[in-house]
Amino acid sequence: MKDRAVLFDWGGTLMTSMPYYMGAGRGWSAVPAVEGALETVRALSASWTIGLASNASESDEDEVRTALDTIGLGSLMDRIYTYRRVGRPKPWPDFWRYVLSDLGLQPSRVVMVGDNYMDDVWGASNVGMHAVWLNLDSADVRTGERYRTIHSFAELPGALSEMGFV
Repeated sequence: MKDRAVLFDWGGTLMTSMPYYMGAGRGWSAVPAVEGALETVRALSASWTIGLASNASESDEDEVRTALDTIGLGSLMDRIYTYRRVGRPKPWPDFWRYVLSDLGLQPSRVVMVGDNYMDDVWGASNVGMHAVWLNLDSADVRTGERYRTIHSFAELPGALSEMGFV
């Protein structure tokens, strides 16, 4: 286990959307990756524990990994956390406490990347984690002590560096 982790949201962050639930292994092949996601996650996996943190309530870990396999990301996920597994959704502090306990890391060593400001950024930063808002929909920028905004995956390494992760 590495001494830091980066977690990604699923729909709207790694994959362009979340299709409605169709059962194990069905419906995912038509959902493309967000531009730059695969290359960025692959590059980060050399020095970060990579995880997924999602509010998916229908899919179990195997189904999530199968869906991520369709875009080449399943094998890169060291950990998968879902509402279904944790029993609470993001942004609840209990969700994040479960994740931090399972990772065995201090909040300051974990970064959450997601497209939903409230669930992904606000929730994570409120428990002491770092966060990156992947805002693909507008030019809006929100920056705080523990969070940054990016508009493409190409900007993620710079945002991580700005937050002190080299």
